[in-house]
Amino acid sequence: MGARPVTGVAAALILAALATAACQSGTATPASAPRPAAEQEPATQPEAPPAARSKADEPNTTDGIYSEAQAVRGRQVFEQICTECHVPADWTEPAFLERWEEASVFRLWYWIYERMPHGNPGSLTREQVTDALTYIFQLNGLPPGQSELADDDDSIDDYWIIWTRP
Repeated sequence: MGARPVTGVAAALILAALATAACQSGTATPASAPRPAAEQEPATQPEAPPAARSKADEPNTTDGIYSEAQAVRGRQVFEQICTECHVPADWTEPAFLERWEEASVFRLWYWIYERMPHGNPGSLTREQVTDALTYIFQLNGLPPGQSELADDDDSIDDYWIIWTRP
């Protein structure tokens, strides 16, 4: 007996079965086959992601960025002006520390400069703000250094606030 030719519906069913089998086996059709390995571009090793850096790796307040004399002047500013509204504990409480952790020194400096004292905002000199800020650093146990923190924007902005040594 001879084989009967496949026609119409039978041919469509056979093609559908072959296509389904190819999909299930992971075999791609020739039109979408990947290039052989010899034709592909050489594989390169992906670059390692850069090491995560924190603000503690940058110049910061744990580096001794103010002088002892500056903090003494800052205490005088505090006693003459700031005690009207603040006590030293205001600047050492966890909420204060958390709010300013890893902020730029300039950000805190400018916040004080623009808003203090409460009854006469903006009346402090740049030196008074800088000195008061160094007193805040001293209250929080940050080490003094050999030179003073300058009161110009660029110098103040060189540092990040880190309250404790890593």
